Amino acid sequence: MASAATLQLTSANSILGDYGYRQPYALTPTAPTNNTVDGSNATPDDLAEAIRLAALCREAFNLLDARMPDFDHAKSYTADEILSLPMDRIRLPDELFSLPRRKSARSRLAEAVATLLYPATHDNAVSPIIRYDAARVKLRAWVALQRKHDIFAATKRNGHSFRGLTGGAAPGVHAPVWASRILAQGPWDPSKFPVSPAGTKAIPMPVSVADAADLAPFFNHLERGGTHELDEASSSLGTRLDGGKGEPFYGVKGAEFRKGVVYQDGRMDLCKMVVGPDHIGSLMDSLRPNPFVRHFLLGNNIIGPVGAQEIARFIREFPERMDTWYLAGNCIDATSFRVLVDALVESDAVTNVWLKRNPLGPVAAADVFRLITETKNLRTLDLDQTELGDAGIAELFQRLTTFSSVVVPGRKKLPLRNIYLNGNGISTKAASAIAAFLSSPACGIASLYLSCNPLGDEGAQVLASGIRQAIQLQRLSLQSAGLTTEGAIDIFRAVTSHPGMRMLDVGQAYATLDLGQAWNYIQNASAPVLCELLSTNQTLEYLNLGHCPITPPELRRIDAAVLNSSLLYYSADSILPELHRKEPTFNPSADATMPELHSISAPTKDDKALEKAVDAHLEANVKARFGTDMTYTRFIDEELRWMASDKNDVRKIDSVYRNRDAGFARRKQQLLVKDWDSNDDTLDRVMNAKGPFCAARKH
Repeated sequence: MASAATLQLTSANSILGDYGYRQPYALTPTAPTNNTVDGSNATPDDLAEAIRLAALCREAFNLLDARMPDFDHAKSYTADEILSLPMDRIRLPDELFSLPRRKSARSRLAEAVATLLYPATHDNAVSPIIRYDAARVKLRAWVALQRKHDIFAATKRNGHSFRGLTGGAAPGVHAPVWASRILAQGPWDPSKFPVSPAGTKAIPMPVSVADAADLAPFFNHLERGGTHELDEASSSLGTRLDGGKGEPFYGVKGAEFRKGVVYQDGRMDLCKMVVGPDHIGSLMDSLRPNPFVRHFLLGNNIIGPVGAQEIARFIREFPERMDTWYLAGNCIDATSFRVLVDALVESDAVTNVWLKRNPLGPVAAADVFRLITETKNLRTLDLDQTELGDAGIAELFQRLTTFSSVVVPGRKKLPLRNIYLNGNGISTKAASAIAAFLSSPACGIASLYLSCNPLGDEGAQVLASGIRQAIQLQRLSLQSAGLTTEGAIDIFRAVTSHPGMRMLDVGQAYATLDLGQAWNYIQNASAPVLCELLSTNQTLEYLNLGHCPITPPELRRIDAAVLNSSLLYYSADSILPELHRKEPTFNPSADATMPELHSISAPTKDDKALEKAVDAHLEANVKARFGTDMTYTRFIDEELRWMASDKNDVRKIDSVYRNRDAGFARRKQQLLVKDWDSNDDTLDRVMNAKGPFCAARKH
């Protein structure tokens, strides 16, 4: 086979670009003297294309030989192995995937490229085309892997997974992103992953204080005694909520302004509208002549100490007015909280106070104690992420236990029924104090939320002793509390004999990473205890194990026990793989695509039957509880929320603003900003603000 062009080696940079590797030689053809290639007729265009492709191939061969000498193009790769390939440093031109083949319509071009790359030693030699075809397959395989790598990288970057892509978890798990994070931690070891007993920082979401002009229409409406209906003066500035359909899902009518909503049930909603210390005085003044508003929703409005004083002043003037004070994320510190408590304890109307993400600190424990013991009708208290810390929570509950131990003839249980203590650094010391109060005569707590705390197994053990004695307890949430199998078993055994427990959650919290907390890590040894719990306790209706390292066979044992339970809702997903399942692979030299997991490792017939039986049992229990017309889908939409929360009080703080933002974030229509800019001094200005700001006091 005669060569149609002479190859001349000259020094040049790689035509593939700078990948940290320089090809020392490039192919430079000299002009051919005729139009024949391999003894056949070839046009000048064919020859020019052959020369170009030969140069690309030689560059690619040299690059792979230098960087990936052990690359096996015939190997079957898993998704994780594909992602581990150095595609960011070794990239081949995509057109190498479609190089001309020996047996194709472009065979003449293939032979020309082969002759340029592997000159023949005699006429009619077939070795050049054979060697070229073998090398072409190798280049094509690498480009095929490049394409798969790009798809998988984008999939992982967007938080999704398929076809065996795990990100650290084994193939086949339902939630590989969760699984990889939990497995990376393993059973929580405080010495390796310390969690602060001071609790998470009480920092509101980043916001900016609103302009007075944007708030004025709503304030004016309130000042005129405005309700959920628009009067003549407000009709041009406000609208009927959601076009007159009312609050989504519930249909409660409302009047909405540029900033602010009044609902038919007496809620005033300014969540995330940010009155700040600048406008809180004007807001409270506008409410003075308005007896319609009974539920005050001012979440994430950064009103600061000035705002707390304005609210306290209002409560002292109108102690019978407000039922609900939702003040989450408002920069209320210990000093201003004391002023607020002084007013709240004088109000018989107050039933629930929400203080999430306010930096109260451990010094506020005494004032929280006063709020609980002196507010006559306080049923729900939210202290999530208030920086009380292990020490502050311990002091609070020690005070409550001492209060309960003092015998007072005719004293009833304290009115407090629901307390939120998530993200407060609760460890063994505070857990012991909580357990002591739970078993005391004055305790009436029915819902106890302790998620995102460094409770650990020691904390769970002492807490379990109190749970056994707290027969009034109905809901217990311990998400992401650093529980391992030992601590979880203590909790399960305490619940097994409990006469009133309805909800138990030992899953994982969505905010675990954001708050720097420890995952729960409950393993197979807990399965027999869980099975006993489900078979024995016939009051439990809600059980969440979440994403857990219990193997699928052991979870099926628990599923079987669910068939004898009183559960209406049950959730458990193993972060471990099925042992018999194959891992999908991709052979770049032979496969066009990677097989789906279900095509190579479908669940067995028995597994499917058990899953259907569990679903049918849960639905039957739902119908027995709510009536035969209640479908399971409708139950999930309408009733499940109230199994985990007290409907009477939690419904009072529903906000269209919070729900809209959450919906936008879920649909990725809005970025949820969590951190303040380093050069933003808004919080400093709020904490140091002096008031009052209202220019025209009417009272």
